[in-house]
Amino acid sequence: MEQALEDKRLKYAIFIFLLLCLAYLFVTFHRVSPAVIAVDIMRDTSIDATAMGVMSSIFFLTFGFMQLPSGILADSLGPRRTLPLFFSLAGVGALLFGMANAVGWLMFSRALMGIGVSVVFVCGVKLISVWFPPQLFARMNGVYLGMGGVGLILGSGPMAYLCNYLGWRNSLAACGVATIILSGALWVWVRNLPEDKGFSPYLAAAAGPKGSALAAMRESVGVICRSRDFWLIATWFFCHFTLHMSFGGLWGGPYLMDVHGLTRVEAGNVLNMMGLGMLAGGPFAGWLSDSFFKARRPVMLVYAVALAATFGLLSFAGASFPVWALYLWFFCLAACGMGSLSVGFASMRDMFGLSATGTASGFLNTLPSVGVMFFQPMTGWILESYGKSPAGKFLPEAYAAACLVYAATAVIGFAAAWLAKEPMARER
Repeated sequence: MEQALEDKRLKYAIFIFLLLCLAYLFVTFHRVSPAVIAVDIMRDTSIDATAMGVMSSIFFLTFGFMQLPSGILADSLGPRRTLPLFFSLAGVGALLFGMANAVGWLMFSRALMGIGVSVVFVCGVKLISVWFPPQLFARMNGVYLGMGGVGLILGSGPMAYLCNYLGWRNSLAACGVATIILSGALWVWVRNLPEDKGFSPYLAAAAGPKGSALAAMRESVGVICRSRDFWLIATWFFCHFTLHMSFGGLWGGPYLMDVHGLTRVEAGNVLNMMGLGMLAGGPFAGWLSDSFFKARRPVMLVYAVALAATFGLLSFAGASFPVWALYLWFFCLAACGMGSLSVGFASMRDMFGLSATGTASGFLNTLPSVGVMFFQPMTGWILESYGKSPAGKFLPEAYAAACLVYAATAVIGFAAAWLAKEPMARER
């Protein structure tokens, strides 16, 4: 009887996990889809590269602003209510973006999309922490993060094909409808705790802190903010998330078209490799952390070195890359960038315990979004400062200069991870 209940709980946990993966596909999809339609948006709205960077980064401004509230909502209101409420807003935002004719409406729609998807990953981390055994947390987190790679794939090559047939406006509107439908499924089937379905919890602490919820959350935020190692790990996390999303989420598509002369569909096919990189990099980082090193910090150091080398290579030799090398490069970008982040989230659970996992993860996710908001327009400014070719394309040396800045930023991430202490696992 007990084994039957255990099996049933595991099946329901996997079902919730699959729904979370579907939702996370749309998070990464909406992040990177501007990369394959940026040229069309700039043409249709007559905006320059700097303005395009600002418009795209609005998503990350609202996304980042919502991260700490998302963690607090995950720990208090619970994912079951938070997820469908906000995720439906992302669907509305995508619909509005597809219908918008003015730059102001495009920015508003992009902001709404950022708010809507902002809760998905943090709520997912919270659900994984209570529905799966503690020893699987980093690994499941890695798989969850890796599944976002499917969203990167859908937002790259398939999105380019879809836009060729439907146009970028109708394509985004269709994605908005699908997002709204999925938000309904999340409301129907997701539950905050195993106890809500009559199952026993993995940990007695899974129900969260006792006493005043507001006081407990205030205490959690205070502990997090006073932690030196939190800020060092957050700096590493900032560098990896920011660099991946700034280049891969926007300027990678124009780079492929401007420097290597690829068509939109060809560029989208290359960008597909970011999805595969996340699919491979996330679980591999989790395995390295849980089974090989049995520690978080060595994985952070390895991935930081790899990310710095990746951008350094593109800066000095990228213009001469054959097409096959471009496929490999974008795979490495995602594997070393987004693919490494599961280790950061696992560190939050180790450092602050189960009851504050959502709040700590949300706080961790805040700074990188602000970084993207700065790096995307900054990259556009660097490209504009070098001028354009007679064909109206940005110059290879402009992209090389931007990538050199990216490589230096990755080195800063390495230094932060080097200074941090190894997080010690806690079960409170």
